[in-house]
Amino acid sequence: MASTKPAAPQQSHQNEQARQGSRSARTKARIADAVITVLAEAGSSRLTHRLVAAAAGVPLAATTYHYATKRDMIADASSRLLDGYVRSFRRAAERQRRGDGVVTDLAGFATRLLANATGRHRKSALAWCEIILDAARSAEGHVLADAWFHELLTVWNDLADAMGGERNDHAVESAIDTVIGLLFITLPLDLTSAQLGAVLTGGADPAVEWAPTIAPQVSDAPSPTRRTNKARETRERILDGAIEVLIAQGAGAITYNAVAAQSALTTAAPAYHFGSIEGLLKAAEGELFARSKGRYRDMVTSAQVVGPPLDVLADMTTAVFVREVTQHGRAAIAIYSIGLESSRRLELRPAVWDVVMDQTKAWKRRLELLGPTASPLDAMRMQAVFIGKQIRALSTGSPLARLALARGEFRSEIVAIIDNTK
Repeated sequence: MASTKPAAPQQSHQNEQARQGSRSARTKARIADAVITVLAEAGSSRLTHRLVAAAAGVPLAATTYHYATKRDMIADASSRLLDGYVRSFRRAAERQRRGDGVVTDLAGFATRLLANATGRHRKSALAWCEIILDAARSAEGHVLADAWFHELLTVWNDLADAMGGERNDHAVESAIDTVIGLLFITLPLDLTSAQLGAVLTGGADPAVEWAPTIAPQVSDAPSPTRRTNKARETRERILDGAIEVLIAQGAGAITYNAVAAQSALTTAAPAYHFGSIEGLLKAAEGELFARSKGRYRDMVTSAQVVGPPLDVLADMTTAVFVREVTQHGRAAIAIYSIGLESSRRLELRPAVWDVVMDQTKAWKRRLELLGPTASPLDAMRMQAVFIGKQIRALSTGSPLARLALARGEFRSEIVAIIDNTK
């Protein structure tokens, strides 16, 4: 009778390989989770193998084994988040088809989605915002973002079908853009789900409900005793250098060394003129916001647009949108990067809030020309749609086909809001 004993070593070897594979998979999962944590808590510009290894509690060599580059880490985090998002949406669609859904329309689902993003899913929401903003900085990122938006449209349309609504790509894209825009407004402000719900479902004024509870801080950083022309020129040069670093890498990359190298100055210069990294970042924030506001004011006052008020507003909005995406897209990336950083640095939040409210008030003034009962929330929604479309265009590389649709999309958004106020 043949013996089976010789097969035992082979079986043992296979078992050991299985155990090793299982350990490797668990380690990879821990590292992948750590990548998402670092993206949310530190930002894409601070993402390093060393920081991920520390967050995962694994040796540095383990992270470099699984991810050769930072770009690999971001791509894998994006894929994992997208897979989870798609699975979640498919489950929601299945519940709707069974009649177990908790909401009956896309607007209600979007509100629920945002509540989760400010609550239990805050980490993954912040990580996604970091990923999609980082995508705007490279051709590889554009491909990644394009895949994201393609999947978003697919799963949102599936959910809309499950809710029994008429299939309407414009309505679905509008819901997606609104959610993205509100993410870039609410996450930087570190709002709670209760604050979000008070405005989106309770109708409270966001100017009251979402205002930061901290007062703007007065910097105690030293400043040069003499403001000579040379000192002013050097300060402007440092600010320009800081803004270039913001554009290229994000707010987390602002260091004395990085800004000094970008400005072709000594490392001591930024510290001398701004006193601290926080002071330098706040100054860059103020400069970027002032430039953006100035461009908008110049556009509105110089443009000679005539016609029905609705078409004038649609034309003006489109003109501002196309210019900000094509001519000043790099500055917009820096502005949104500062917004995400304000979720981590309280001292940046008041200035971010001031910009949100300035834009909301501008929208309300223009909507009131079409419908006197336009509310602050209506204005906030239009601002969110604008931001969402801008993020989509920037992250995917501003394809001309997308820009060509902007005017019709903005006009439809304005009409929908005005109709709801009647």
